[in-house]
Amino acid sequence: MNYVSGLLSNMYGSSLGLGNAGTAGTPSSSVLARVEQTMAAQRGVAAKLNANINSSQARLSGLGQLQAALSQFQDVAERLAGTGLSTRASTSSTGVLGVATNGKAEPGSHTVKVSQLAQQQILISPEAQTPDTPLGTGSPTVIRIGSGDSSKSITIDSRNNTLQGIAEALKNAGFDASLVRSSTGTSLQLRSASGEASALKISVAGDATVRQLFNGMEQTQAAQDALLTVNGKAIRSADNSIESAIAGTTLNLTGKGETTVTIARDNGQIAKNVESFVSGFNALQDRLGALQKGALKGNQALTQVSAQLGDMVRNAGSNKETLANAGISFDDSGRIKLDKDKLTAAIANDAEGVAKLFTNEGRGLADALGKRLEALGGERSVVSRAMTQADREVDTLQDRKAKMAQALTLQAQALVRMYSQEEQGGGTSSLLDLLA
Repeated sequence: MNYVSGLLSNMYGSSLGLGNAGTAGTPSSSVLARVEQTMAAQRGVAAKLNANINSSQARLSGLGQLQAALSQFQDVAERLAGTGLSTRASTSSTGVLGVATNGKAEPGSHTVKVSQLAQQQILISPEAQTPDTPLGTGSPTVIRIGSGDSSKSITIDSRNNTLQGIAEALKNAGFDASLVRSSTGTSLQLRSASGEASALKISVAGDATVRQLFNGMEQTQAAQDALLTVNGKAIRSADNSIESAIAGTTLNLTGKGETTVTIARDNGQIAKNVESFVSGFNALQDRLGALQKGALKGNQALTQVSAQLGDMVRNAGSNKETLANAGISFDDSGRIKLDKDKLTAAIANDAEGVAKLFTNEGRGLADALGKRLEALGGERSVVSRAMTQADREVDTLQDRKAKMAQALTLQAQALVRMYSQEEQGGGTSSLLDLLA
């Protein structure tokens, strides 16, 4: 049993990542007690370091949630720009594709023929008896894996030479790896990204058993591109979401076949899209409120985002009264209130006028919010900069944690040896001698 590792985990928490701190033989309980007493003063330092890591990770996660919430509503707002508020798309048959439009869609009909769907490559290994069955000798083995011109190297050794350990190492490197269990054993399953160019290339140098595991993988599904024609023009895509085939339209392929995509003006869509806009904006406000009370309490980036959205809502300008006539108003918390009866009546009276409240050559409410959200949550935004800073903080703290864990491990091993020698009457070496 790894007695020293267990002692350190009890003292400092397993989250410190102390690794293998074993010593030869079995230390007595009195020796372990002396080690714990000697090292007790460092318990507070380790606890503070773990707390700082948890805090930084929580902030990074919160910023990620904030960015995702902004992006989600930005998509809603951008779909209503241009003709998107009053555009409807339909297909002549089911089971071939779904279709969505944005503000650049124009009325018209388009013939789409889908001959092949895009899909991932799926590989599955020979079975091992259990997920934790050691594979090979544990000697260092390098797995080179990737697709196209991009690849990563992953090292497998005695610490992770099991199916479970290999799967976790692959997942940590960003690959889709999982375990498949059956009545006869467990296999490693790998999935590539979608598309022909994403087929995995794998080479293994090192332990023969690990090499055999990967060399024996069976391909149960090949990576392939989607193949289709739109109005007779051939299109190839690595995934099943096609955005460039018809202007202002996204085709989501679901099966092989032929269908006609029809894009038409439909004022009946205005009320539905306005309700979607209101629902999306209020969901964003709710998410901001939750983050303000939780992971991003007092965070400067979130404060700036909330303040700018609030200013935009409060300063709706000359449109405010017109928006109210269309059933749109704002409460004190910044949420949008929608009077559906007023909206229906306004659309019946002047559908084009209602549409212009939301999208009017960049001056409507949806237009303005879409642009502001890009500035707040895009690649060079205040949120993106805050995420980069938080990510660096986590990396720095994790590096300190690794160095501290190594130092504690070495110190504990040396103390065990020294106290064990004293207990056995073998003299008293200095701690510096034992650390040498």
